[in-house]
Amino acid sequence: MFTLRRVIISNSKNAFVRFNSNSSTSSGIPKLGTTPNKFNPKSSAFNLRPILPDGLFYHPAPAAPNPEITPKAFLPKSDIRATSDLYYPEEQLSITNNVKYMPVISKISTPKNYNFDSSIVEKLQSMRDQGKSRKEIKETLNVTDNFISLVTKPNPETQANQKKILAKSARKWSAKTLKAKKLKEEKKLHWERDL
Repeated sequence: MFTLRRVIISNSKNAFVRFNSNSSTSSGIPKLGTTPNKFNPKSSAFNLRPILPDGLFYHPAPAAPNPEITPKAFLPKSDIRATSDLYYPEEQLSITNNVKYMPVISKISTPKNYNFDSSIVEKLQSMRDQGKSRKEIKETLNVTDNFISLVTKPNPETQANQKKILAKSARKWSAKTLKAKKLKEEKKLHWERDL
């Protein structure tokens, strides 16, 4: 293998681009590291306008680790290489080395545990009555938000504060919004009474 250092200037559509190919393959064909682009290669990577020099260049596909190797995932099942341990043994090694760096695609759902006795429910209610936040309750008793809502009643002081805030914002509502809200309340009452 020898190194070929050549600078090529190509005149294509009145744009002069300089190519420096300092490596070559064993056959002596100069290797093109990246596809030369008319625009900035970083900011306009999606808008590829290649300006290739005249002549023959060795330009392998960027996805494969080696252009002579096709990853086993892309081989047909009938191909002998797909099941052979001799073909591309580095693939398994690279997978096992990089698994710890791979991001989690989906979270495994953990089964919910609702096997709590009445003492925990009483603790939950007392903490909620004291005005403790859901975050504090979750951390101390290791329960979910949903479980807190199912088992306990909200703090009356917090409810009163929420009603005051709602009444303040209701003063700013238009007549149309007020009418819609009243209609919604009536529908809720009818639904609760099963009318």
